[in-house]
Amino acid sequence: MVTVFLLVNSLAISTAFANGQRPEESGPDADAKAETTHTITWWCVDLNDLWHVEVPVVIGRGIAIPPVPSPIPEPCTNPFPVAVPNDSAFVPAGGAVWITNKTYPPAIRTALQTSGYNFHSQSPAEDFMSKMAEIRVEVRNFTDNAFVAVFSFDPQRYFRLVRARDFEGPLPFGPFVDPALGIDISAEEAGRLPLFGFPVIAGPVPPGDYRAWTYWVLSDLHNDGLGLEAGNFLPAGAILFATPRFIVLP
Repeated sequence: MVTVFLLVNSLAISTAFANGQRPEESGPDADAKAETTHTITWWCVDLNDLWHVEVPVVIGRGIAIPPVPSPIPEPCTNPFPVAVPNDSAFVPAGGAVWITNKTYPPAIRTALQTSGYNFHSQSPAEDFMSKMAEIRVEVRNFTDNAFVAVFSFDPQRYFRLVRARDFEGPLPFGPFVDPALGIDISAEEAGRLPLFGFPVIAGPVPPGDYRAWTYWVLSDLHNDGLGLEAGNFLPAGAILFATPRFIVLP
């Protein structure tokens, strides 16, 4: 098992991606939705609006609380831990995302072919989605890691595809430049790269203080098309992608 902690690291992708299912279709009723407090990143992106969900979105401290000094003026601050009303569903890891290139540059493709990499297509985004097999969420007590509930989701149903800039907002972002690999992506182009999130809707769980151990399960090795370093790969199997703390109110 590999542990990965990610905060913030015209699309040439099949139109099927652009029509990812909106998770709120399986969420609470309209009256409950109207009372939801939105989750805002410290760089002032509304994750409820971005992911099209109307239940509380759980995020980690590093996404809720700005660093000091902040790389942007007038950062936002979100309450942490995120508080979930009693009997409410929730998105367990609203800040877990993955960015890919629009295509595999020739040098990267050659290196991957030499290593025996299993390509789904020339699109790293399509390759990524073809290998995403499951999103698994283990809700555990904050104090002793005891299991409270386990939820499993089909990532092919519960995904959102946006541009990287939609998630990154005003944060300094890009460029990606590696002459040896033929990569020269400007900051403006980098903001248009495909970015995936999986706002699955879990719960409800009883009142308490928890962590949401969120796993991405891949059927095969994936490369994002942006390099050949360890951080450009997701291995086959279960990857612990986020463990944000949250509380459920009495």
